[in-house]
Amino acid sequence: MKHFSTVLGALSFIGVVVLFVLHYGNASNEVAVSTETVVNESGAGAKIAYVNTDSLLSDKFLLYKEMSETFMKTQEARLTDLNIKAKALDQEAQEWQRKVQNNGFLTEQRAVEARDKIIAKQQELQSLQQEMSDKSAMEEIEMSTKVFDEVTSFLEEYNKSKGYSIILATTMPGAVLYAEQGMDITSEVIEGLNARYKK
Repeated sequence: MKHFSTVLGALSFIGVVVLFVLHYGNASNEVAVSTETVVNESGAGAKIAYVNTDSLLSDKFLLYKEMSETFMKTQEARLTDLNIKAKALDQEAQEWQRKVQNNGFLTEQRAVEARDKIIAKQQELQSLQQEMSDKSAMEEIEMSTKVFDEVTSFLEEYNKSKGYSIILATTMPGAVLYAEQGMDITSEVIEGLNARYKK
């Protein structure tokens, strides 16, 4: 999730930089800034708003909340499974060690074979752990992509009646250090997303 927030924050920062360069980079263009609109000398304006992704990626957004809960339950189940297997392997290794210390193997060959089986199981467990980690990373990327797609799809529809030229994403602390009241549309967006999700 932090990756998603970081990407959105970076994109909003880039958007602010681009706006700054476009409007302030050329000294012949004078730019007047109002509460929600950047206006150039031709009178054309860019209505700007922002969404705080920290709030968006919280329990307030029902789709994200549900997906996060499912993701967490999956992770917990995987971790439990992995811990059970690790504990069983640890007990097997301790039993092998006890037998070695007490001359419990009839031959050295049997002790080596038992040790090799334990080593093979350790390698399988490490492979399983890596596989689980890879699956988790992929699932997190898929979840972030689905949330991002849902938000951008909603914002396209939402913006038809609002007429914003740019809707930035920010985090705390983020690219938006100050904005006049009315530019933060986070609550409105979360409310709309939740209404759309419940349908």
